[in-house]
Amino acid sequence: MKYFSTRGNPKKIDFIEVLTSGTAKDGGLYMPESFPKFSEDEINSFQNSSYEDLATNLLFPYIEGFLSKNDFENLIKDAYSSFTIPEIVRLCETRNLGFILELFHGPTFAFKDVAMQLLAAMLDKAAEKTDKKIVVLGATSGDTGSAAIEACKNFKDINIVILFPDQKISAVQQKQMTTSNADNVFPLSIKGNFDDCQNHVKKIFQENNNESVRFVSINSINWTRIMAQSVYFFYTKLKIKKDFIASIPSGNFGHAYAGWTAKNMGLSFKGINVATNKNDVLHRLFLEDLYQQKEASSSLAPSMDISVASNFERLLFEVFKKDGLLLKNLFSSFPSKSINLSNLPDDGWNKIKAFFQSSSCSDADIIETIVNKYNYENILLDPHTATAIKGNKDLNYDLSEVVTFATAHPAKFPDAINAKLDVLEENTPLKLKEIMTKDESYSVIENKYEDVVNFINSEVLN
Repeated sequence: MKYFSTRGNPKKIDFIEVLTSGTAKDGGLYMPESFPKFSEDEINSFQNSSYEDLATNLLFPYIEGFLSKNDFENLIKDAYSSFTIPEIVRLCETRNLGFILELFHGPTFAFKDVAMQLLAAMLDKAAEKTDKKIVVLGATSGDTGSAAIEACKNFKDINIVILFPDQKISAVQQKQMTTSNADNVFPLSIKGNFDDCQNHVKKIFQENNNESVRFVSINSINWTRIMAQSVYFFYTKLKIKKDFIASIPSGNFGHAYAGWTAKNMGLSFKGINVATNKNDVLHRLFLEDLYQQKEASSSLAPSMDISVASNFERLLFEVFKKDGLLLKNLFSSFPSKSINLSNLPDDGWNKIKAFFQSSSCSDADIIETIVNKYNYENILLDPHTATAIKGNKDLNYDLSEVVTFATAHPAKFPDAINAKLDVLEENTPLKLKEIMTKDESYSVIENKYEDVVNFINSEVLN
């Protein structure tokens, strides 16, 4: 499988180059030359497969040439051995909320573990195949950083630098990043917001000229994360044996695009609700046909406090029929100039809007949803999942065909839970309780690109 940039660079590269990079040098995101296609019969033949075997069969076409299928199968089994349930993800049918897909049974209690454990294991293999220093570099608004650190901390050939917005993530999320005590882990608290962190990371990828270092993205802009997350859409369909609507808390559009990827691979399902918090760039996009940045503000669902949904570029690439030069021109003036999708020459955007719906949720809505579902359903939701549950109600879905993706354990977000409930003590895993007693180690720096680069050069690369 070959890959190329969304912004017109015609050079095609191998999977190992995509794995061990971030954005393309032209600023674009990497896309596969084609999507592997699975017929309905082929998908049904996986009915009795384990999650690990399902992932092996679905994802191997993307990485063929990097590892043998047998090595890939073993890598996946090792990567998922840290999960607390044998099925990796768990599908639950509720009385009044439809289906809930629990994605938080990994080591950091967040859906990011599903992709991150696999990504780190593959990077370790890549380190064996290259003589370059591998530095994992990412920005996080919450769970991505902790999942990446947990996945990478034991691989001695990988250093990891995570940027997070100072005092704008939950205390639990911060502790998960800052208490590893690993020599190869460098958490960086930036005096800005998530978008500032992400912009610094993107710029480093574009400007790095150090031939001896591979900066690797662990954000959902890394294709490996998108492909890994596509697997549980197939898993869901095989479990419920009917078409469904996926209701997904979304910030950077990675999760939603993973669903679109599954569709491109042959999976039939009805659509996706892109659920947002008060930072509703994606909701406004689907409502107004306008991709427009507005300043992000802190919320009770911090992992979604994002004003630019980077992975939406991948969907636009398809809307514009893989015209990378057109996309490059559009993004040369974005976000200062919005992207208007209402006047496209064909109905490509309308077909996408028929598949994607969207919803938004205020902090007050989040609290009300959490309290209501706990009191009347005896289900404790994290604030991100609550945005999707609220969206299902607003969109008046037939809940018998809705699968809500539960993206994190509620105990990671005490501010939202404790606002009106006093139930966290009995609902917090022991591992999270232990983390909160540990001493932190991290650096706080100004929101300046030069300061970030200087820190990496002096503390990480020396």
